[in-house]
Amino acid sequence: MEKSGNHHHANESSENHDHKSEDHEKKHHSDESEQQLHSSTPESESSEHSLVEVMEAVDDFIQKISSEKDPLGEISPAVESFPETVDSLVSKMESSGLGRDETEDSVFIDAVNRISKSVMRLRELKLDSTPVSSWLNRASSVQHRAVSLLDEEFRHLLDRSREEEKKKKNNNNNHHDGSNSDHNNSSTNDSDRCVLQDHEEAEEESFHDFSPESISTLKKIAGAMISAGYEAECCMSYEMSRRHAFKEELTEVGFEGINVEDVQRIGWESLEGEIASWISIVRRCSTVLFPGELSLCNAVFPDQDHSSVRKRLFTGLVSAVTIRFLDFSGAVVLTKRSSEKLFKFLDMYETLRDLIPAVEQSDSDLIQEIKLAQTRLGEAAVTIFGELEKSIKSDNGRTPVPSGAVHPLTRYTMNYLKYACEYKETLDQVFQHYEANQTDNKPEPETKPRQQQREDDEEYKVSAFARQMIRVMELLDANLEIKSRLYRDPSLRFIFLMNNGRYILQKIKGSIEIRDLMGQSWTRKRSTELRQYHKSYQRETWGKVLQCMNQEGLQVNGKVSKPVLKERFKIFNAMFDEIHKTQSTWIVSDEQMQSELRVSISSLVIPAYRSFFGRYKQHLDSGKQTDKYVKYQPEDIESFIDDLFDGNPTSMARKR
Repeated sequence: MEKSGNHHHANESSENHDHKSEDHEKKHHSDESEQQLHSSTPESESSEHSLVEVMEAVDDFIQKISSEKDPLGEISPAVESFPETVDSLVSKMESSGLGRDETEDSVFIDAVNRISKSVMRLRELKLDSTPVSSWLNRASSVQHRAVSLLDEEFRHLLDRSREEEKKKKNNNNNHHDGSNSDHNNSSTNDSDRCVLQDHEEAEEESFHDFSPESISTLKKIAGAMISAGYEAECCMSYEMSRRHAFKEELTEVGFEGINVEDVQRIGWESLEGEIASWISIVRRCSTVLFPGELSLCNAVFPDQDHSSVRKRLFTGLVSAVTIRFLDFSGAVVLTKRSSEKLFKFLDMYETLRDLIPAVEQSDSDLIQEIKLAQTRLGEAAVTIFGELEKSIKSDNGRTPVPSGAVHPLTRYTMNYLKYACEYKETLDQVFQHYEANQTDNKPEPETKPRQQQREDDEEYKVSAFARQMIRVMELLDANLEIKSRLYRDPSLRFIFLMNNGRYILQKIKGSIEIRDLMGQSWTRKRSTELRQYHKSYQRETWGKVLQCMNQEGLQVNGKVSKPVLKERFKIFNAMFDEIHKTQSTWIVSDEQMQSELRVSISSLVIPAYRSFFGRYKQHLDSGKQTDKYVKYQPEDIESFIDDLFDGNPTSMARKR
């Protein structure tokens, strides 16, 4: 059959030379395997035993020596020659290698399993028999040689698949070089929430490039080695190969570039870049590398009896890498706290949180280490958020913001909170954990008042972060109230409160996250406060203006007193001039509120002035005297009101 195959092979065209050669070689091994199973080899023909018969005889032998009754009589001829049969198979496998023919591999591994069972059982029995001792020595020697071959093939298969995987990845990188370059350039500008890119998700499919045939062979070899009592050797080979593969993978994504010792020395901007790399690498481990390793480990050691082996190997692999991740995290936590670090700390917190499911099949001690590192990041985040509260309390400058504009503290606080609310689920976890620890360390009465607040707001009662948000907002309100008193003009004080209140309200309405956290009742309360500031401004600014147009006191003995009327017009002109001169320099930055203010002033002042003007102008002498006291026509009033709150002084004379 071999010559016939070679003759057929020689007549094939050169174009199909390699393909046909491989097909022939597989057929050749398959045919040999069939011969081993169903017919006699030249050696076995002489002893009139086929390999199948030998295997059956060995099975009977194993069953017999495992029996409590009459453990062993004599060794049959088929069993007697079994070490030599296995030795012959080892020699053949040394030249051909495993993984080329599944049937042939199965025959060989079945033979190794049988000789291993025989050797292990006879060693347990410790029989004092020269024939048995001789057979045991020969079988032990063959078993050791067979397992050594299995170990070598095991490592070879693992390493070969890794090299094939590397070549495939290099080819993909060369093919997609342009797109990868674009990704690398843009990755440094990503937001703090470092999300894995599409190309990383695609790599998940190719991280373990083990064919089903390779997995099957690896599984058989591992089972045979462990059954033979060589579990330690099998695990060592597996772990060494996978550690090396993992190291290469991490080096490719820049893991070696993270230096824990430098964390305390480098500036925050540089450290931000290191943190971004750390986040990207840990998330890759969570989503691709660790699940891939667990999948491979489960495939190679699938038996229920191997659960401890799987756990030990997986734990050993991920622990070494994870501890380095945690060392970096711990070093970052020890850096000086500042408000701008909050969001990177939260990114790291989320990254470790997402890492836990990827290592849940490992030792519990490792998971506890991750949770401890996560807790430290959470505590740091609480401290940093607390710095925001301190900064609000300590902002006690004595110089009012010009023109009653929005205070920088208001802008900073609201923008900070808006960004923080993008992490509201994470911050809620952090503060829940913090409050739980505080509750454990404080007497019960101190926790009750907090629960009695905001009873109309369900969100406030259930969300730990919402409680912190409310606290910050109340501190900001108190600070702004103090700052409003720096203005000598009460009207400007209310403009300041309106500007800041409107800015806060618009920020809340513009962010679903903040709006949900603060609750509807809180938002309604803010709107009500804003309307009260508006009314207070109108009363303070325009109340006296309206009083001078009051009819009371204008008549003496039933007639209009011209001197009193002239004085009223003079007072109105002076007050309106002063208001226009002053409040045209004030700022209302929100266009809608600016328009609302002007409309409300116009609706209040213009009808009153038009009525006063129309009713009493006729009582003044015509000519210069009228122009002297009647400075404004009713239509002029609306024009001048439209100048208010622009932040630009306007010359009335120039307008007129």
